[in-house]
Amino acid sequence: MWSKVKPSSLSPLSTTVLNNTNPGGLGTMFSGTSRRTMELEKTVHIPVKKATVSFTSMLSSLPSEKDMVHRGMAGLKEVESIATHGKFGAGKYTKRPYHLDIAQFIHDPKCCMFLSTSPDPHTVKEYMIGFQLITAKGAITSMCLPSVYIRPQTARHVDEDMFRHYQKVLEFQVEHGNRTQSEDILRLAEGNNETTAILGETQKDDWRPKFHLDLHSMVLVRGAGKIMSGFTKADTIDTVTIVNPHFRKRIMAIEIFSTALGSGAMYDKYFAKMNDRAKGLGLINSDNRMLTLRDASDLMNSPEYQELLEKYQALGETMVLQSVPKNIRTTEELVKFVAFLIESNPAKAIIETPSPFNEPKI
Repeated sequence: MWSKVKPSSLSPLSTTVLNNTNPGGLGTMFSGTSRRTMELEKTVHIPVKKATVSFTSMLSSLPSEKDMVHRGMAGLKEVESIATHGKFGAGKYTKRPYHLDIAQFIHDPKCCMFLSTSPDPHTVKEYMIGFQLITAKGAITSMCLPSVYIRPQTARHVDEDMFRHYQKVLEFQVEHGNRTQSEDILRLAEGNNETTAILGETQKDDWRPKFHLDLHSMVLVRGAGKIMSGFTKADTIDTVTIVNPHFRKRIMAIEIFSTALGSGAMYDKYFAKMNDRAKGLGLINSDNRMLTLRDASDLMNSPEYQELLEKYQALGETMVLQSVPKNIRTTEELVKFVAFLIESNPAKAIIETPSPFNEPKI
């Protein structure tokens, strides 16, 4: 993987992560590391802390704000991909199947358009460690809220039809011998506390979390796997914590309650039903309508909205846009309304100096 990356394109943060996932690897692959990179490493301090701690202590040390999310990873290949490509969900991740069915994703999480994260650090432990037989390696990344996301626990109640449809698909496969057993997809969703990042509406979109700006910190972990756990000090792991000095909380994130797309009278009826459910659950008020994936796409493709995201960072909590006044129908009206909300928020600051380290050029 690293052979595809030019040494001169690696930032100090990328270099620090890669050096700690494979000590000596950069020196071997990039023995002629550019003078520019070496000079940057001298001028930019990347905090790194090594410690041997318990799982409990490590998880308790992670950021706990409610507008932060975490992603656990077994092994270090994904970590290396994130550091080299500069984004989550890039590289080999883009080769996964394409679909926008959140019900299917929580049952079979292999999709290039969704990325699993959790607001609770304790739920990422099993993703990170314990599946490997000898020596377990993994990582936990902590980041700000994704640009666009959906919560399966909420979607299960708002877009119940999507989940019931997928349930029928599973049962059909069992009946025809293509699957040995079915699962209760509604119950599975009810127990799923993920904050699922949506990486785009189409494969041409790029709403991926950015390594150099959205990442708060990364904890690299090495601990006892299943076989070794009986022969080592219980629940003790070696950790390397790397903190991103260029982290900033995004000023606004978009939460949608359904990934369904459509148009015409049938979709309008479908949307009205979901909207009523969202009101009944107290997610939106009676004068508003919930946001659709198309609304999110219109905002993410708006130069004005992107300019606001690049101009401001949140001083307090990230603003979460879930609904808009029901009379807002056009993209122009949507962007104007959102711009008003952002400009009216006193808990923001102008980003004085953007990070000088953009995504590596692959």
